[in-house]
Amino acid sequence: MKNAIAILMLLFIVTSCEKDAARTNVTMSNITGNYVLTSLTADVAVDFNQDGTSQMELLNEASCFSSMDISFMVNGDFTATVAEPEFDSMNVLSCPTSAQTGTYSINATDLLTVTANVNGGTVTENIQLTVNSNTIAFTVSDADLNRYINGRAGTPAANITSLLAVYTRI
Repeated sequence: MKNAIAILMLLFIVTSCEKDAARTNVTMSNITGNYVLTSLTADVAVDFNQDGTSQMELLNEASCFSSMDISFMVNGDFTATVAEPEFDSMNVLSCPTSAQTGTYSINATDLLTVTANVNGGTVTENIQLTVNSNTIAFTVSDADLNRYINGRAGTPAANITSLLAVYTRI
């Protein structure tokens, strides 16, 4: 389940911060391509790297998120590198990564449906995307964060209630 949450987190990050003023007709062919995580913004500042400085941009606080990427293929398959954040007893963050695969589709209201292969089974999630010409963005809710980060209470991530993930086409 942790992998499924990491996949969702990755997919949420893939979308951009702002909707285009004029709505575009997003299709699978519009989002086909390779993307890297370029921003992961929390709603509160945190100090994941324990340097005494808190920031809202988590890519500045933890290098482990910078390896996250996703590729959407024209046939409806995807592959992703996802980070699985966890804190040890000293609140030191680590993010082992894993490769994930599955299928995706997108509907007329930019709702992305992802079915991922996780731990020998499948998990299906619906994610509301914001898409523009070179970015995909989505928001990760507090409830989703609780699923993605085991034992979040009492860690530097405890006060985060949402994340905005942005992936940029490469």
